[in-house]
Amino acid sequence: MKKVNCILLVDDDPTTNFLNEELIKDNQVANFVHVAWNGKEALDYLDRRGKFSFKIKKDSPRPNIIFLDINMPIMDGFEFLEKYKELPKSKRAEVVIVFLTTSDSILDKDKVVSEKIVFKYIEKPLRKQNLNQVIQDYHALIKVK
Repeated sequence: MKKVNCILLVDDDPTTNFLNEELIKDNQVANFVHVAWNGKEALDYLDRRGKFSFKIKKDSPRPNIIFLDINMPIMDGFEFLEKYKELPKSKRAEVVIVFLTTSDSILDKDKVVSEKIVFKYIEKPLRKQNLNQVIQDYHALIKVK
């Protein structure tokens, strides 16, 4: 399977991030995996602000896929989406957002489905089959554009 260059995991749970990062590395589907602990850090990563401001560009590539949790402190997944929409199109090009969450709320699912910039909604935990499907779908989507 063809790799993506970078995946950004946005979740406040260290165990979830560790397991997802290991799954991604074990399956060799991405060259880089980075972690942001909430929506604000994810925006900082995309804009190279805050703790990401001194990163060398090649070490902090723009993500192809963002796995985004809903419930996080400081800035949750939906708040991130609202700010993300304000970014220049150049920073959003060829980036897909996948909600990866434990939320089983019908309201959350309906809200996610109504967001045109959200690519998929997956319930945790991330599994190999879901990961591989997201990677395949990403490549198919980018090829079509």
